[in-house]
Order: sequence, then C-alpha cells, then structure tokens
Amino acid sequence: MSMTAIRIEGLRVTAGRKDILDLDQLTVANHEVFAVIGPNGAGKSTLLTSCLGLVRPQAGQVWILGEPLHECGGAARVGLRRRIGYVAQNLAGRSELPLTTREVVAIGRTGVVGLLRPLRASDWCLVDEWMERLGIAGLADQGYAELSGGEQRKALIARAMVQQPELLLLDEPTAHLDLGWREQIVRTLESLHARTRLTVVLVCHEMEVIPPSCKRMALLESGRITAQGTPEEVLTAERIARLYGPGLSVMHAAARHAIIPAGGGRS
Repeated sequence: MSMTAIRIEGLRVTAGRKDILDLDQLTVANHEVFAVIGPNGAGKSTLLTSCLGLVRPQAGQVWILGEPLHECGGAARVGLRRRIGYVAQNLAGRSELPLTTREVVAIGRTGVVGLLRPLRASDWCLVDEWMERLGIAGLADQGYAELSGGEQRKALIARAMVQQPELLLLDEPTAHLDLGWREQIVRTLESLHARTRLTVVLVCHEMEVIPPSCKRMALLESGRITAQGTPEEVLTAERIARLYGPGLSVMHAAARHAIIPAGGGRS
C-alpha cells in the first residue's frame, strides 16, 4: 500500500492565461491531518477539486490513494471518488428539496451502493451511527433546510463519513459560522480523526480552525506553495504580516494557533 494519500508533481491549472495552481510537489501521508492555508483566491478549492479529478490540469501528475489520477478513465475516477469524502465550502440554499437531515446524510450511502439500489438495513444503521457520533441524531426527522449553518455542516460531514472514505477533503468547513459553532466543528474533526485515523485534508484561511492533530501544513499564495512544515514553522510573524498587513502576529498555544496584534502574546 502506498504510504501517501496524496502525491502531486508539477501540477498546473490555468483559467484563460492566468495560473490558478502551479505546484512543484505536494505529499500528504496516510492517516495524517494536513492543512492548506492561504488568503481568498489562493487556489485552495481548486487544489481539492483537482484531487477529486474534477479539474483538467494543463500539466502535472496526481496520485490519490496510490492511484494515478492522471491515468484514470471515467469509470476508474468514479470508483476512486467513492473512496473520498468531500465537504464543499458552499452550503445548499434554503430552497433545496424538502429532505430530512437523515435523508441528506443517507445520500452518502447512495453514492456507494448505487443510485437505483435501495439502502439496506446496514446502510441505515451506518447513517444513524454517524449522526449519533456527530451529535445530530435528534435532528434526524427535521428538515435539512431548517437547520442552522453549524448543524448543516455537521450533517454534511456525516454524509461524507457514511461513505466510509479513506480520505476526507474539507473546504472551509467553518465558513460563515460563529465562534461557538467553529469550535464545535474543530472538536468534531479532532474526535473524528482520533476515532478513525482517517487521512484529512483541510483547507481554510483562518488558522484558528486548524485542529491540534494537524502536525503539517502548507501555505498557498497565488496558486503556489510558499512554505511547508509544522504550523509553528509555517505560521511565522513575518509571513502573517506579509499576508494580512502590519501590526499582526501569531500565537501558538496548546497546539492551536491564532492571529493577534503584534506584541499581544507569545509567537
């Protein structure tokens, strides 16, 4: 078995004449939590969709779970995607079809067993198990569109997990959530990784949402990786000031990270 969940070499993705991604090399090891941080427009979402095979690159090679994505045909890509859980950044709008929360979570199993095949009792047990694990079992019969943003996010994580994926890709999982829900999602991701040892790739622009289990990360700027290493190595005061302006620094404490006014704490 490959020791890497993701391996990228020479990946180049363009839109018109503009480079969206230009990555020399990136690897994510099996079972690790890996964060990709960067400002808006850095190419973070494009990186995830490239790993899903949803973007046609102009150059480069991508291996996912040991499989050469750049060589996979349509059927092989579909099979590979079933091994990947994906939580997109944008939540479904309020006008979505009137599905219950349990039905939305069950969509993850439908993708595994097939669209025209009914879910078995074991599939529904898995749906209920993950709703219980993520603390949303009490919302099973409630309309998904009626949930708060944080509850919807948990439901979408549950939907990804019922696929029983080998790799989980998360695109800004705390976007538009308040501080309380943000911390709930961070704790959820930390607990999920501790239980499953699943490989998790998290992209975000807020370093406060990086869970303590993340030991390696990359900084993405204008489609290029400008730093890789531990959060303490990557998130330096100099880089924070360059990215977000003067007068800011970063504090590292208890394996968490936060932007603070320069001189406001230990960095």
